[in-house]
Amino acid sequence: MWPLRSGPSNANVQPTPPPGLFQDVPGIPSTSTTMPQSPPPTIPTSTQAQSTIPEEYTLDEPVWKTIWRDIVTIARNLRSVLIPVNWKFHGQAQALRNWDLWGPLVFMLILAIVLSIHESNASQVFAMVFAEVALGAIILTINVILLGGELVFFQAICLLGYCLFPLVVAAIICASVKIKWIRSLVTLGCLAWASVATIPFIGNAVPRGRKALAVYPVMLMYVSLAWLALVKS
Repeated sequence: MWPLRSGPSNANVQPTPPPGLFQDVPGIPSTSTTMPQSPPPTIPTSTQAQSTIPEEYTLDEPVWKTIWRDIVTIARNLRSVLIPVNWKFHGQAQALRNWDLWGPLVFMLILAIVLSIHESNASQVFAMVFAEVALGAIILTINVILLGGELVFFQAICLLGYCLFPLVVAAIICASVKIKWIRSLVTLGCLAWASVATIPFIGNAVPRGRKALAVYPVMLMYVSLAWLALVKS
């Protein structure tokens, strides 16, 4: 018998396939290549999470910040009425898009209070101002839509309310001054001021060539309110 040769045991040795055995078989990856690994998921930090919140998110802001933002909006829209000629074109367009009701409410309240101070039927005069502005807003909205423009009811109230500011000034002056010719001049000047301030706003809402048809009903409403300011004050 041949003597047994001593050497390392091959019991734990794994057989390796010959090179190129599975390389030509479709669907089986090669042993020499490695599969691409996807990067680990990233967890957003607190700064990135806060940056995804929109800037107009005002649900949890302080009350004083909300009031200050409304005051700034009223001042910006009122500036376009105070300086209707030198104000840029996009100023009226932006003010008409970013409409608010706080400014018109304040001006209508002041006008109604001033006109009803010396009246025995103060409640009727007070309600007349609000009813006339609301009716004017409805007529203005329907008129602009029929002329091919775009305007909603609350935008019309915002427009008419802010342009009431010159008539508020006229009502206060007429209530303080008793000289008739001064009252008449102030009323006419403020009426022209309110009409000129209305034209750029309505001009952005209707097609070109139809501004006069859109402004005409508004001027009639301002004439009636100016007459009230001249007579009732």
